[in-house]
Amino acid sequence: MRQRAVSVAEVKAKIIELKGKALSVSVNKGRKKTVSYDGVIVDTFPSVFTFRAAAGDLVSFSYSDVICGDIIFTRA
Repeated sequence: MRQRAVSVAEVKAKIIELKGKALSVSVNKGRKKTVSYDGVIVDTFPSVFTFRAAAGDLVSFSYSDVICGDIIFTRA
């Protein structure tokens, strides 16, 4: 089934709502490679947002990655 088209503004609003909450993030790196992080969204910027993993790593993602489905959030 085809997914509903989502705008960048809608994705930004959802990510701002999730800021500071415990999340689990799965990132599709391509070629059947996925990486999972547990942590929180630290900050949001005009084109990217930052995520601090429980291990202390700071990772940044773009909103377009969320729209494409390369990044999937779940509540931890």
